[in-house]
Amino acid sequence: MNSYRCYYTPKGPFGNLAPSDAGVMPFVQVQANNAEGAQRAAHHVTGCPIAEAERLDDVAA
Repeated sequence: MNSYRCYYTPKGPFGNLAPSDAGVMPFVQVQANNAEGAQRAAHHVTGCPIAEAERLDDVAA
């Protein structure tokens, strides 16, 4: 499994989308086999629409 960082648009208190005023999107990190699986997992965790899934590559020391 690979690690992914998924950026999402948070919801406001009444369920409407509330993008950040600073323009920085919050993210969650999940493990999945591919980007689609990562987006599904991130949506399941946050309940918010997922804008992007970015694979995090392991850095060799």
